[in-house]
Amino acid sequence: AVAALAESGAALTAAQGVDLKVTLWRSSPSLWRTVRMPLAATLGDLHRAIQVLFGWDGDHLHAFTVVGSSYSDPLFDLEETADEEAVRLRDAFPASARKPVRYEYDFGAGWVHEVTRTGSSRLALGEAVPRCLSFSGDNPLEYWNENEPADPEPFDMAKVNATLVN
Repeated sequence: AVAALAESGAALTAAQGVDLKVTLWRSSPSLWRTVRMPLAATLGDLHRAIQVLFGWDGDHLHAFTVVGSSYSDPLFDLEETADEEAVRLRDAFPASARKPVRYEYDFGAGWVHEVTRTGSSRLALGEAVPRCLSFSGDNPLEYWNENEPADPEPFDMAKVNATLVN
C-alpha cells in the first residue's frame, strides 16, 4: 500500500522530490532545464525557480495552465486564474499525469514553456532543492533587439544552483 501511495505522487513526507523538465517552446536549438523540486512546493515556487533557470528578470506577468485551469500570482488580478500558491506540485504533476503543464512568461513576448514530470525521488538528508540537474542551451535574451543583436548569456549551472537554494 505504501508503494502504491508513493507511485501515485502523494507526498509521504516532506522529503519527496519531483524532477521536472522545463522546455522553451519553439526554441532552436532546443532550450530546456531539468530541475528537482520538493513535491510539497507550490506553482509559485516553480515560477520563481523557472525565472532563475532561464535567467528571466521576473518583471512580467506569468500564468500556469494545468489540465485546463489557469493559475497565477493573485496580485496580477488576471481574469479566470486561481492562486498559484494554493497548488502543490504533487497535485499539478501526479505520477499519472499525461499532459504537460504550460507556463507562459511575458505575455507580450510569449515565452511559453512546457513542463513535464520526468521522475520522482526521496530527497537525501540535507539535499539542496530546488536544484538544476541538467540543461541544454544558453539563456535566451529576454529583451532582444533586432537592430542591436547580442549573444545569449552562457548558462552557468553552478551559479544557477547557488541562486536557487537562496
